[in-house]
Amino acid sequence: MLKPLKKTRLYEEIIKQLQELMKKGELKPGDKLPPERELAVQLNVSRTAIREALRSLEVMGFINSKVGGGTYIRQVTLDNVIVPFSGILSQDKKLMMELIDVRRLLESEIAKLAAKRIDKNKVAAIEDSLKLMEKEVAEGKIGLRGDNAFHDALALAAENSAMSKILNMCGDLLSSTREATLKIPGQPAKTIMDHKAIFEAVRDGDERKAEELMKEHLEKAHRNLEKG
Repeated sequence: MLKPLKKTRLYEEIIKQLQELMKKGELKPGDKLPPERELAVQLNVSRTAIREALRSLEVMGFINSKVGGGTYIRQVTLDNVIVPFSGILSQDKKLMMELIDVRRLLESEIAKLAAKRIDKNKVAAIEDSLKLMEKEVAEGKIGLRGDNAFHDALALAAENSAMSKILNMCGDLLSSTREATLKIPGQPAKTIMDHKAIFEAVRDGDERKAEELMKEHLEKAHRNLEKG
């Protein structure tokens, strides 16, 4: 059944036009946009509408404004599009739980590969992440930096560049799921215990155990977030 169409705001039409020029390659990364006054004349709109459009495009990661230096087209990557929205998305509980499901699939395989390819240098890096988290928790913090460092160290130990890139590109979103879990009272200490168990399995080269412990760790995170 057809629904009534909403009237499009003027600044949204400006955004569409500029995005279309980017898609066609007529506006390329590094290109400087004309001044607000000139854009307003070309499009026959107010400077207020131009300002709103440019502000939205900057939030979305498409342009970069320099004070006194003009506005430039950015090189759009998954990272600079995701990061501005990660704070908003982190408030969506359903999405957060779905992201933990993604982590469970990806990071359990990472733990398995890390156990398969472990060496002394990798062991030291993972141990450092555990020490960092313990230090943070002892200082009364939730241990987010150490938590992120632990999962990053495992990803590097796995020696799978594709998985590492996926984790890096979605870094802020994945970090948001960890932060949401660590804010649950008593959870930082439990997370450290889980990390130590996973570390020991990886250090010992026990691929199956490392994989299973990581799955269990993230299943707990999913349950905790669901209850929270």
